[in-house]
Amino acid sequence: MELVALTLTVLVHFVGLGALVYVLLQGENLDWRSWWPRDDDGPEPPAPVGPPPLPDAEPGRARLREPGRLADAYPPPSRRPAHAPVPARERTPERA
Repeated sequence: MELVALTLTVLVHFVGLGALVYVLLQGENLDWRSWWPRDDDGPEPPAPVGPPPLPDAEPGRARLREPGRLADAYPPPSRRPAHAPVPARERTPERA
């Protein structure tokens, strides 16, 4: 029984090797697309209809297709005040 299993395994590998060599040598003449049905044979489906845009929708502030830096399209962040803040209370050292 083991001899039959080994012979069958070797035979299957030789058949696969033969098919691989055949495809490598005759691959240009084979039409792989005819093996499976095509999806694009029928009419094109209609475009999906989405919800209309919201009434407050606006175009973006930055045009990303134009040359230039993206950071130039946005205002710089606000700066700190020029004066130093006044401390809230005086600190006193603790007694030891």
